[in-house]
Amino acid sequence: MAEAIDRGLAYSEEKLVSIRTGERDRPLFCYAGGANCFIEMRDAILALPFTGAVFGLTVAQRPFHPHALPTVEREVREAVVAIRRVQPLGPYRLLGFSFGGVFALEVARALEAEGEKIDFLGMLDTPLSDHCITPSQWLSLIARVVCRQAASRLSAVRRRRLHRPSAPHGPSGDVASDGRKGHRLLLRFLSPAKPDYHLYNPQWTNGFPPRYSAMGAQIIRMKGLYRPRRYEGRTHFFTSIGGSPIDCPSRQVWSPYLGDVEWIEANGTHLSMLVGRNGKALAAMIGERLAKTEPS
Repeated sequence: MAEAIDRGLAYSEEKLVSIRTGERDRPLFCYAGGANCFIEMRDAILALPFTGAVFGLTVAQRPFHPHALPTVEREVREAVVAIRRVQPLGPYRLLGFSFGGVFALEVARALEAEGEKIDFLGMLDTPLSDHCITPSQWLSLIARVVCRQAASRLSAVRRRRLHRPSAPHGPSGDVASDGRKGHRLLLRFLSPAKPDYHLYNPQWTNGFPPRYSAMGAQIIRMKGLYRPRRYEGRTHFFTSIGGSPIDCPSRQVWSPYLGDVEWIEANGTHLSMLVGRNGKALAAMIGERLAKTEPS
């Protein structure tokens, strides 16, 4: 990342980034979440009891074009080529946090279609978009979102009454101040091809450098375009106990699509499961399962 910044870039232009050194003949390939930034995985990766090398897979940044939208399928094709340059033959080990878990899952599916073996597939609190969840799940989520927003607005009103004259309203007092549009309930009915689609997503936050923001918008669009399919391979799905306030519980939405899955609860929320003590505990659980793939 430091090299990329020095060259005026938001990310490395390399498809594979070395995150941790180790045995190169048995590597672990990882996808980050959010805007594809591996810093959020730092604590967990450093604490991982695994002797193999760890590589990060970066998502190529593409300018928005309504007739050439970025897709998970295209990313997977490029990732498989990059992975085979480092490890020509399986078995393979894959890990992905948040929406990065979708990339890891689909790369595993693509490698298996080519006759390869997947020794480890880990998905960390991976959500699905509003387009993919069932109507009942969506209604439950919207009810939770509306209740939380109402409670937040009431709290803001109480604070303003107690502290007059009030300071300029921050993001909690002005929905439009962070660059978002409309309300969350519209997202399910919008096309990901819409130029401002990402602005209706509750994960969108304004104020970052342009290329970082562009990657965030691209990942949101890819998430909106993705449609899950049944996967029968072995999957280790780590769900945060605290969950995410803006997504349906991962286990609830993914259960119909994973045929052979181990559900593992991890301490923390969606954002904190990788950090500090939580990250170390998560690393131990991942390492325990990776150890079973080591040759005896």
